[in-house]
Amino acid sequence: MMGIAYFILKAAWPIFALSLLYILGKGLGAGDIKLFSVMSSVVGSQLTVDVMVTSVIIAGCVILVLSLYRKQLIKGKLHYSFYMTAAFFLLQFKS
Repeated sequence: MMGIAYFILKAAWPIFALSLLYILGKGLGAGDIKLFSVMSSVVGSQLTVDVMVTSVIIAGCVILVLSLYRKQLIKGKLHYSFYMTAAFFLLQFKS
């Protein structure tokens, strides 16, 4: 029973931490939060936090490059799961 409770606790903290961004509509969708939740329960919270920070940096760099290339601010929605996946695999080779 303790294993199940620990698994649920590890999966629940990204939902609580990121739900405000979802409620306000500021960049994260429900699927992104679910992906972070599954990631946290499988690989642990430290790697999940690292992926969160790294994916924001990668997405920001991509938006900056696209905005400079198109000479206008990008106003559309991003598929954030691409940047989350890139950050996850990039962090697998960090040491």
